[in-house]
Amino acid sequence: MDRQVAISFEDNVIKVVFASSRKGKTVVQRTLFLKDEEFDSFLKTTRLSNLTVICHFQRFYSNIVSAPPAKPAYLKKIVEAEIKKSFPELGSFSLFYAVLKEKTAEEKGLKSVFYFAIANSELYEIIERFNRHGQTVKYMYPDILPLSKLIRSSDELSKKTVLCIATSETEKPLFLLKNGQLRFIRIIKSSGKDIDDIDVENINMTVSYCTQVLKLNPEQILLMNVPEREETDPLQTIVPVVTISYPSNVLASQETLRNFITPLSSIIFNHDLKNDNLLPSKYRTLHLQKRMAAYSTVLFLLFSFIGLGYLLMNLREISILKKNINSLRKDVTEIESIVPAYEKDSEKLQQLTPLINLINEAHSIPDIPKTLAALKFLPLENTNIQNIQINNKKDSLQIQIAGSINAKNFGDMHKIFQELVKSFGQMPGTAVTSKSIDIRNNKFQIDIESKIL
Repeated sequence: MDRQVAISFEDNVIKVVFASSRKGKTVVQRTLFLKDEEFDSFLKTTRLSNLTVICHFQRFYSNIVSAPPAKPAYLKKIVEAEIKKSFPELGSFSLFYAVLKEKTAEEKGLKSVFYFAIANSELYEIIERFNRHGQTVKYMYPDILPLSKLIRSSDELSKKTVLCIATSETEKPLFLLKNGQLRFIRIIKSSGKDIDDIDVENINMTVSYCTQVLKLNPEQILLMNVPEREETDPLQTIVPVVTISYPSNVLASQETLRNFITPLSSIIFNHDLKNDNLLPSKYRTLHLQKRMAAYSTVLFLLFSFIGLGYLLMNLREISILKKNINSLRKDVTEIESIVPAYEKDSEKLQQLTPLINLINEAHSIPDIPKTLAALKFLPLENTNIQNIQINNKKDSLQIQIAGSINAKNFGDMHKIFQELVKSFGQMPGTAVTSKSIDIRNNKFQIDIESKIL
């Protein structure tokens, strides 16, 4: 299950909800009411993960501006530029915005964009309180935003124009929604959590402003997290008053839903709210870097343990390898001790090299007597050897034998010649390189290469 923690700063009370979400169901595990002076002790002793913070911002900047069609990244920059132009004193800020669905005829091609901006200095004051105790804030929203998502999820209210009021002991936020989208926000002073005549008057004045100035006609006034006794008391408002119906997919009592509806809404609609996170970009980047550093540390330790395990498993092989290395070092030492003697003998051998080469060259010259002895089969029958010429090359003897053949006819002459060539080819260490016979005068010539040593 996806376990989440939501903390909502409301009046002088801090509300904490521990819940888990799975398959569209939200299970409330624990809720707390904390006083401001108890909160630091709570942060110090409790480990919080997936932490969402909801605040009631007393000073904020919101309006509707017109912007040309653009991709989300460019549209955000356009909205930021409009905010800086309207509020030059604001300085560094964070915002969320929403493109409204309809366009007016005069603004053809333009987009109507609602924005909500907060000074980063105010956000960092809240974040610092968590940082002091090592707690990391993952998401931060104004209280009206998760409540608007709750209304948008209602099939009955999502298509209407409704003016919502969240009860509070110090201030009551009024916010107008049309088709589930924020259009207008107003904060009125409050003398208590109950709705009194002054609150009713302020509500009626806000309805008139929406009708006359914004050209939006609230169909209902929606009461949120009101005391139980207020749900049945009629209010003298100019439009009907209804109380919000709490979501059925939350496993919690009606009292828990009534008291903790703001932080619970941030958990229920966590995925829808992610793009509207008000955390300053620098803080988010720092948080991401810390997470990457933590993951890198875990990976480093993991690989270290794997390496240590591998080292222990191969300890025996390493020991054998170490012995072999020591043995090789000993052999190298012994070799180094005989290198001078080897170099001295090599120098003497270099001096004898010319003589050795001369002897080898002499022994490599073919032996002429042995070659002539191999020709003992000459002459064959009906052959007359007239000339034997021997030339001494570098590593062989070139022998040329010329003569004539006595035969009755050409067939016998060819047969005797072939036997003569065959006899030369059978001599060890010799090879016939060329042969020829002239049948007109019975003359033949055979060239032989001999390597008999």
